[in-house]
Amino acid sequence: MFHIPRRRNRADSFSHFSMRRGRGITSVFVSLFLLLGILTPNATRVTTVHAQDTVTGAFEGMVTNSETGAVIAGASVQIINQQTGQTIPKTSDARGRFYQGLLSPGIYTIRVSAPGFATREVRQRLFITRTGEVVPVPVALDPAPTGATAAPTPTPLPQTELDTDIRARINASDARQGGAFTEEEVSTLPLGSSTFTRTFDELTFLLPGVAPPPQTLGSVAGPGIGAGVGSAGQFSVNGLRSRANNFTVDGSDNNDEDIGVRRQGFFSLVPQPIESIREYQAITLLAPAQFGRNIGAQVNAVSKSGGSEHHGTVYGFLNTSQLNARNPFDAAGGNSAFALRAGNNQPVLLDGQPLTVLSDSGGKDSFTLGQGGFVLGGPLRRDRIFYFVSAESTRANATREESFAVPTVEQRGFGGSGAIGLPLGLLDPNEPFRAFPTSVDGDAVFSLFPFPNNPQGIYGANTFTQSLPAGGRGVIASAKVEGNFKLRGREQNITERYHFTEDSRFIPVSGGAIFSTLKPRVRTQNNSFYLNSELSGANSTRPMFNQLRLSYGRTSLNF
Repeated sequence: MFHIPRRRNRADSFSHFSMRRGRGITSVFVSLFLLLGILTPNATRVTTVHAQDTVTGAFEGMVTNSETGAVIAGASVQIINQQTGQTIPKTSDARGRFYQGLLSPGIYTIRVSAPGFATREVRQRLFITRTGEVVPVPVALDPAPTGATAAPTPTPLPQTELDTDIRARINASDARQGGAFTEEEVSTLPLGSSTFTRTFDELTFLLPGVAPPPQTLGSVAGPGIGAGVGSAGQFSVNGLRSRANNFTVDGSDNNDEDIGVRRQGFFSLVPQPIESIREYQAITLLAPAQFGRNIGAQVNAVSKSGGSEHHGTVYGFLNTSQLNARNPFDAAGGNSAFALRAGNNQPVLLDGQPLTVLSDSGGKDSFTLGQGGFVLGGPLRRDRIFYFVSAESTRANATREESFAVPTVEQRGFGGSGAIGLPLGLLDPNEPFRAFPTSVDGDAVFSLFPFPNNPQGIYGANTFTQSLPAGGRGVIASAKVEGNFKLRGREQNITERYHFTEDSRFIPVSGGAIFSTLKPRVRTQNNSFYLNSELSGANSTRPMFNQLRLSYGRTSLNF
């Protein structure tokens, strides 16, 4: 066993930058985005800046007469978040348009009414994974029947009748390539094929141009091991190195500054359970300029939020070696002791006694993996403050057989003479006196290698087989609190989200070296705070929005 000194790393970052200072690497970055409307000389014409970030989206609609196609000015518009019940009132302008930005992802009911017209409801799902896109919501109102005094209130649409306008998922603003996965796709697609535990980063392999990283030395899970630099979050995009990828959660930086992968553990490979992910996005080529940092994939996971009702999920997962086939490279010869013999089939003596070695191939490698957790969300104050918490624990008890190439007894001496030595009389092979021409330094080197104990192994007579620990334990937890309020009649949204990961695991072999078992212990933390504000009034002809975001991350790694 060799040892690596303890290392502690702190990396606090926002999106595209990182800073280090002194012993602790502590920095907090603040980004202030102003989304301004542009007022033209003609007061009836409005041009809106359609800029959104990685955790919000926008609706832009036009209200028209269904019979004549004429625009309807002064129509009352209510944008209702079905999950939280938050209602945002708007009024169509002189061109019949309405706009609302910095909206959380989810399903919205857009209710439009106007004097002389029947009220209409449109249900639209907002995908935020098309950064910079604004979802168009055209609403055509039917004229009210002759003699009607008021617009009737429509009957709420069934949940199955969702207006999934294909335009909401078509990228028409730039040339980026990649893909996005909705909440249903994240939770139902099979994951966990390439690693012991499930990780939403595996969804990236379903996109074109994405391939596994270069071959990692040994079968490992976790960052920093071998040429592939780990497993979760490690993939090559368009031939670039895996370190060229950029990872964010809720739009906040989630990169480990030293290892160059997602801030994660060696065993708990993602910062929060898959059941707590709302959407997952990976841009593999030509990402918009607001991402920056790296030129590889831009990967963003958006976490779920609480709603107006309490909902939760409890889940568990179990996998054991009794349910799996034996690894074909796993020898099952059992543990047995036998006398060590040289190439001439003579016993090797130590102090006049035969030297025995123990075969450690054993039987089938043991493996038991258990995973369980829960997610829970709901209101703290109805229609105003919401919470969402998640926790997951994963444990694996496992061993793994590993084989190494070591020198045989003969190979420990000059010219293959390690077993019988060299005769003093080279011309007389029957000379009873023999010499062992070795050096002190050479003996010191050979003493570091054990004797081979598995002649039927993959290296033949040079095979030394060990059964090594390969288990691990991990705990991940996240908490998110979101609140809606009004400041001087203007909508405000505040969100605080915290992630915590702590795990440890055995890595049986590092770099294919003998006696190289490692046990890393990792603790990661990630905090994100952002405030979305509507600065202009509800009926302003110059929509103005502001976002303030703070992000903090820390990784503590100990071997």
